[in-house]
Amino acid sequence: MKSLCRFELLSFPVVLPLMWGLTSFHVAAQAQENIDPQKKTEKQSKLPEIKISTEQVRPGSMEDVATTGSKTDTPSRDIPASIAVVPATVLREQGATDMNDAMRNVSSVQPHMGGGYGFSNAFTSRGLSLSFLRDNIPDGGAQNNYFRTMYDVDRIEVLKGPGSALFGVAGPGGVINMITRKPQNRFGLSVGTMLGSFGTVNGFLDATGAIPHVPQLAGRLIVDTEHTNGYRGLERDIVEVSPSFIWHLAPDKTLLIDYDHREIKIKPDNYGILFDANSKIADVSRGTRYYSPFNKTDQTINRLGVTHDWIISDALSMRTAFVYDARTLALARNAGGNQFNAMGVSTSRTGYQQFDDAGYTTLQNEFTWKTVTGPVKHTFLGGFEYKNVDIDAMRNLYLLPNLQIGQPVVETSLNGPEVNITRSFDRRISSDQVSFYAQDQIDLTDQFKLRLGIRNDLVDYSDKGFQTISGNYQYREIARTKSITTYSTGGVYQPTKNLAFYAGYSTGAFINLATEAHAVSTAPETSDQIEVGAKATLLDGKADLNVALFQTNRDNYFVTLPGSGGIATQDGKNRSRGVEVSLDVRPLDGLSIMGTGVWMDPETLSRNVATNSVLGITRSVYGTRPTGVATYMGNLWATYQIQSGFARGLTFGFGATYKGDSYADNLNLLKVPSYVVFDAAASYSIKKVDLAINVKNLTNKTYYTNPTFAGALPGNPLSVFGSIRLNFN
Repeated sequence: MKSLCRFELLSFPVVLPLMWGLTSFHVAAQAQENIDPQKKTEKQSKLPEIKISTEQVRPGSMEDVATTGSKTDTPSRDIPASIAVVPATVLREQGATDMNDAMRNVSSVQPHMGGGYGFSNAFTSRGLSLSFLRDNIPDGGAQNNYFRTMYDVDRIEVLKGPGSALFGVAGPGGVINMITRKPQNRFGLSVGTMLGSFGTVNGFLDATGAIPHVPQLAGRLIVDTEHTNGYRGLERDIVEVSPSFIWHLAPDKTLLIDYDHREIKIKPDNYGILFDANSKIADVSRGTRYYSPFNKTDQTINRLGVTHDWIISDALSMRTAFVYDARTLALARNAGGNQFNAMGVSTSRTGYQQFDDAGYTTLQNEFTWKTVTGPVKHTFLGGFEYKNVDIDAMRNLYLLPNLQIGQPVVETSLNGPEVNITRSFDRRISSDQVSFYAQDQIDLTDQFKLRLGIRNDLVDYSDKGFQTISGNYQYREIARTKSITTYSTGGVYQPTKNLAFYAGYSTGAFINLATEAHAVSTAPETSDQIEVGAKATLLDGKADLNVALFQTNRDNYFVTLPGSGGIATQDGKNRSRGVEVSLDVRPLDGLSIMGTGVWMDPETLSRNVATNSVLGITRSVYGTRPTGVATYMGNLWATYQIQSGFARGLTFGFGATYKGDSYADNLNLLKVPSYVVFDAAASYSIKKVDLAINVKNLTNKTYYTNPTFAGALPGNPLSVFGSIRLNFN
């Protein structure tokens, strides 16, 4: 295992020279300026003017700058794409502690069990998979990722649709970008805890301020720990430590160093409640457990980032970023099984034991240049990126005994006599990627804006090692070099400053290096999207409205076609089209109402054949709905804060979440019913103390959040969580 040892050996020899180089460059530049005081004075006079405004830009409004959309300071109204923003204030109001809670606020985004397996985050947007960024840098792989908490999150930005022209390895549904809290010069300290249902307890500390006796250096330390016994025994233990420092090298240069250490232990449930022989969710208690008692995951993540920002002039700036991300994962989980047959028996049950040891290295250098050609304004972004991926993966496959509908799970250990073991694979996946990208945001006039973006990725990758093929455990090797070009284009028309119409087209392509498949892709998975929409500020600034119509396609993912001998090929194809709406209204002081909704028609267009052995049905999946995707979704969240009197500052919140039905199988025989769940919250601030209580599933409704292999995962029953936060500034 490389783990932290490899992290220390490999990352610091790279990072320290980089830091030394950046610092030396800065010192050399200062020395050069000192040669000629007049030149130094002239340069200082050209530094950007600092403007102070008391007016705050609302997160997610047309004026808000969401860097995920352009990597520049371009406001949302000028970007021909849908970008959703979830600020920390909303996360706090809702008592959101994880990504599943946060993503309820984003239209069309829904959890996807097949990519997360109950122990990590995986989502689809517009029916297609999303990938993750952390401060604009790719964060982990597409599968076997990790469970994200909200303790260090300043805001979350979601770009809908393929984003490969900017970010390279990006899912066809878009990207979720976690923007983290940065060090501040002003002292701030928050500590708090939360207690609640299922034996949940957590605590956190967030401290920031200038470092004493070290000029121009500020730091931040965020520490959190979390434990829950979990509903249905799905326990979770998390410890995270995130120190960061920002050094103001000069008025125009900063160096940010941040480090994240995470230890995450979660028990996954890949079955939930199984379907019966009538293709209905079995009529048993929602607390019933069909997952194997030995299920567990243990992840350790160490992520080091170094970012240098340089404002060269009013028109030109440069950003250099280096990230090394080391991860180890040890998991044991259920992997497959059939629904209950007419005898009340589930057959073909399997399990995995897998070990992943991964390292992700990313180096970016990009500049932003603002210039004018005649009456036309340009914001030009150019960049270079190097990315290395190195993963060791080993898996054993376990054949498990049949399961009776009314009896407890038989197997208690991976070493029991009832378990049969076979080797699956032992391999190394490696990739080196060199990328160049450019984007031009063009203001033709105050009303007409254009965007043009292009990127080329040269990827050299391999998958070498042992794998069981046709019953034989043998060595096999895949090695490829691919040149991938993606682009984006679009335009915006703004008849007034409060209204913008846009149309955009974007493409995506990447090599899928996930360890879940038995072999990596031999060709890129591709996607494209066409989108038209409108963004508006209404009612004298009291409402923000966003509407988008879209069609998104995904191609070249693994499926098994008839006559292939059971060998998966990259002939998969999906299409999704629909309309989504988000509305944020503030009709009077203290009252805020946010709502999102989506209707879409996701469809499988590949011609592969699937079989349900319990029902004896074999047919093509063409025209079916992709697994786990609902066609209708909606969310409402309203808060009211009392504005005067002895209860001033007391805030009440109420929310409703609707998700339409979805399917657990690609034949669309196993349907998970739709649901509506209500939540409530109340909070109050007394001087430096914040008190809050959050109630989830007010009506104690039995519902199922998303499909599993041959079942559905029950949502939590009525649950209550109380928190206290102490703030010292």
